[in-house]
Amino acid sequence: MKKKYMQHLIVSIVFAIIVSTTLFFMYDSFKFQTFGEIVYYDYILSGSNDFVTMENVEVYCDQDNFYLNDGRILFTDSSILSQQSPTIKLELSSDEKKFNHEFTLDNYDQNNLIYSFNNYSSKTDGINLDTIKTATLTVEANNQELTKLKLDITPLDRLEGSNSEYRIENAAISKSMIRLGSLKTSNDNVFKDYSDVSLEYRYLKDKKGDPKDNDNYVVFHKISGTTKELINNDDYGTYNLEDDDIDLKNEKLSVVVILSNGDDNQYAFAIDLNVQEAGDYYG
Repeated sequence: MKKKYMQHLIVSIVFAIIVSTTLFFMYDSFKFQTFGEIVYYDYILSGSNDFVTMENVEVYCDQDNFYLNDGRILFTDSSILSQQSPTIKLELSSDEKKFNHEFTLDNYDQNNLIYSFNNYSSKTDGINLDTIKTATLTVEANNQELTKLKLDITPLDRLEGSNSEYRIENAAISKSMIRLGSLKTSNDNVFKDYSDVSLEYRYLKDKKGDPKDNDNYVVFHKISGTTKELINNDDYGTYNLEDDDIDLKNEKLSVVVILSNGDDNQYAFAIDLNVQEAGDYYG
């Protein structure tokens, strides 16, 4: 009986050692693969009247911050030029709560009557919107309301993609716009082995064709820079697709990552981007 007990004990110890060793060597990949963010909502705000157009301003919220990203405000009425610097008031509402953001357009292009939206972020504990049901844009000058615009709210689809060492994070798409996200890695050696990196955003040309054939893809946007600039850093902004016949939500998307160090030493791989609808989820 004692001998049988010892045999079971030895088997258990050996099994525990095997499992512990496996987890130890897989720790980096495990840690990387399970990392993600909670995204509560992700929308594009847009709208137009005879006076002003708001073009593709993104608003989204994760577990830490509330963001207003990119987009433009275009004035179609040239009388704005005779006014003092106009004030923009953006009001976002859920069922019970409101958020107001006010800013003065003191650096818009008066020749083209265009204002490029500056990125804005704030801690979520100061926002407290669990969703967005309505959005309005008000333009004021000289303490007078010039126009008020109800905005359309378009949900974005979140994009996620990864392999054992690299991950595209915080990317999203509408029909014609993509938030490019950023490339993250748990592999610290990449900065020692490679000085430069480029990312090629693409979609499958022929869905019935071979997805392994690189000629069967259309590259619609490229980003290049040093590995220190682009990897494990801030998002790369947004890109608006000019082809009206393409709906990014219906395309098979991927990113080709090319690592190099200025000579023939290159390492390239592709990361497929999978769509998840905006809303509460863990990335």
